[in-house]
Amino acid sequence: MNKKKLIIAIVVFSVIGAGIFYLLTAGNIGAKYNTVEVTKGEVGKYVQDVGRISSRNIRRYYGSGTSKVEEMTLELGDHVEKGQLLIKYEDNLDLEIQKVEKQIEALEAGYNEALSGTDMESVNSAWIEVSRIKKNMALATKNKDITESLYNIGAASLIEFEQEESHVEQLKSSLGIAQNTYNQLTKGISENVREKYEAEIDVLLLTLDMLEKNRDNYVIYADIEGIVTEIHTFEGDIPSPGMLIIEIQDPTEKVVLVDFMVEDARSIKPNMEAEIQDWNLDVDIDGLKVDKVYPKAFVTLSELGVEENRQTVEIGLSKSADALAFSLEVETKVMVESPREVLLVPAGAVFQKNSKQYVKVLEDREVVEREISTGIEVDGSIEVKDGVKEGELVILNYQEE
Repeated sequence: MNKKKLIIAIVVFSVIGAGIFYLLTAGNIGAKYNTVEVTKGEVGKYVQDVGRISSRNIRRYYGSGTSKVEEMTLELGDHVEKGQLLIKYEDNLDLEIQKVEKQIEALEAGYNEALSGTDMESVNSAWIEVSRIKKNMALATKNKDITESLYNIGAASLIEFEQEESHVEQLKSSLGIAQNTYNQLTKGISENVREKYEAEIDVLLLTLDMLEKNRDNYVIYADIEGIVTEIHTFEGDIPSPGMLIIEIQDPTEKVVLVDFMVEDARSIKPNMEAEIQDWNLDVDIDGLKVDKVYPKAFVTLSELGVEENRQTVEIGLSKSADALAFSLEVETKVMVESPREVLLVPAGAVFQKNSKQYVKVLEDREVVEREISTGIEVDGSIEVKDGVKEGELVILNYQEE
């Protein structure tokens, strides 16, 4: 992104009446002066730089380099819902699952032959049910323990804890029934044979479980609602590991990110007033607020190849910014000193003598040097903190005859 460094600037918000104006005044010895009236104005201090439109809520998805894209129908600008399928990779999981299921059938047939008179199909079904409930109970027990910990610190309600506790008890009851059914079906089988059978089928059930869990590695679902702002893949592609393939941004959470020079960013605090004022784009949005100043600075190169320390500032955007495209660059200001009323005189009326600053004031048609203390400079005028009053006339220059 082309960046330009904009120095700290001072803006005059309003000047009373017609502003500073010049008078041609004659003194008591006939000299003529160009004088200027000391006036009041409102000034504030801001820092300005180029920002880019972004979102607080961005999701980026990356390639793994292991599988081919089987299904991907997205286009740039598409609106996606949370949970919507973004990409499906090719896999052979269905074949692997069928293979394991056939192994379970073969195991059942083998024991049917060895244990004539035993209904191994029912035994298989009963043990699979026992295994399923055990797995669910382990997960429910873990959730109950987490909810209990949260309840103890006040982060979960008693009702939530009791619901988890009740779920565990229900599963315990179901497990008892399933285990009893299995024991009845295997009553005529020796303990050694039963243990061997249970170990063999448990291995196959674990394999099935792992294969089902692996499905998540071959699909990508949107975990936010938003707009597709980047796509770098297509059907048949094998994205490289770590390569950005899809980016989604939430348009309801738009912000402008400004990489200020660190010396400017240090004066910016959350909730300071900000505005976008870009005349080239005909964009003028005020009433904005700084959300946060990122804690980490970074080094970048300027257009002239000079290293610059910069720090990102995030500014929240209003609904009026909805039409601004993501990544659009806009001139952005942050007010670091609130507007205040000051006295102003032209910079040309101030001169220095003995390391002090003075103006010449016209008093009863007499020219009097008066020491002043000054503040900020504002578009060719200087703030006078002390030494003159509003309405007094100061000498700008003398008129030649």
